[in-house]
This record gives sequence, C-alpha cells and structure tokens, in this order.
Amino acid sequence: MYKLYSLEDPDLKLKTFLKRLINLFLKHQKVCHIALAGGRTPIELYRMLSKENLLWGKIKFYLTDERYVSLVSELSNYKAVRETLGDKAKLVFYKTDMDIEECALDYSLQLPERLHITLLGVGKDGHTASLFPKGECKKVSQKVCVSRSPDGLLRLSLTQEYLNGSCVIIFFVKGEEKKKILEAMLRREDIPAVKVRGVLRTYLFTDISGL
Repeated sequence: MYKLYSLEDPDLKLKTFLKRLINLFLKHQKVCHIALAGGRTPIELYRMLSKENLLWGKIKFYLTDERYVSLVSELSNYKAVRETLGDKAKLVFYKTDMDIEECALDYSLQLPERLHITLLGVGKDGHTASLFPKGECKKVSQKVCVSRSPDGLLRLSLTQEYLNGSCVIIFFVKGEEKKKILEAMLRREDIPAVKVRGVLRTYLFTDISGL
C-alpha cells in the first residue's frame, strides 16, 4: 500500500524527491497543483523548499486543512506555511474572516479538478488533514468539509473523497511518539489516514526506524 522511506534525514530526502516529482509533472502539465500539510512536522521542509530554484510561476500550492482562526493567529496553518515557504509561492488559502460554510465553498471554487501532489501529516490518533477518528466532517462541497477537532476548535479540510483523487499522496511523519500510529497504518487499521491514498502511488516518509 505504501512506498516506505525510513530515513535519518527525511526532510532533505523528501525535498529532493518533491523537486523531482514537481519537474516530472511539469513535463506534462502547465501547472503543478500541490496541497500542503499544516502543523509543525513539515516546517523545516518548507524552509528548505523556499531556497530551491523551482519553477515557482508554474506551481500552485493549497492547504489540506485550516483552523477556523484569524490568518495572523499563531494557530493558522496559512501563517506558518507563508512564513516558511516564502512569498515566491502561489499559495491559495482559506478566507477565515468569512462565515465558515461560505469560506469552505469559496475554497472549493479555487481548487483544481485534481491535485497532483498532496503532502499529509498524521496525528497520534490517526487523523490526517482535519479528518478525525469518530468525528464528523460536514461536507459543504465534494472538495471541502467542516469538522471539529477534539479540542473543540472548528476546522476546514479537504474531504477524503477529494484527497483520494490526488495523483500522488505523501505522508510525512516524524517522532518516535508516532511509531504506534504508523504501525497501525501499516496494519491498515480503521483510522482516517489509512482511508487516504493516491491514484498513482502513496508514499510514507519518516525518521522512525524499525517499522
């Protein structure tokens, strides 16, 4: 199910892999559509990518999910990604100053028919994007839904259905505290992350050994 890479320096390896993948898609597409994970795990990766000589004008970035907070909040995925990926990146964001369902619909209209590359994290509970175990994600469209995280915060997320239309899915997971949930993924247990997979290939990059 997964093409697994367990590495000492997964950020560097994934950066190189993403560059190759982007160039491959751009041989056949005018624009490469990439959805990015939020959270702390990919921050160093985004800093590395920001320094690369990518075809920035031909890449369009999206967020897999967002907390329903101000864009200047420290909780905002947009704020973290913008500050680390840099101003060269064309980044489509959730307009969280709007009513949440209007925000979800607005975002839906900006999304491509299909994502080429989707980068996802995995929580210790097995959630990915803002799709939580035993939690409802109310669909506003086929592409975007509204959920609530265990801490009670409202969130916006790409739907499982839309994520599964991505050509390539890359899960990026770091830290020994995630080992049990990665083992659950490899056993294909009933958790949200297991239900998401790419049309062409699903990769898993991690610094966790012994899987």
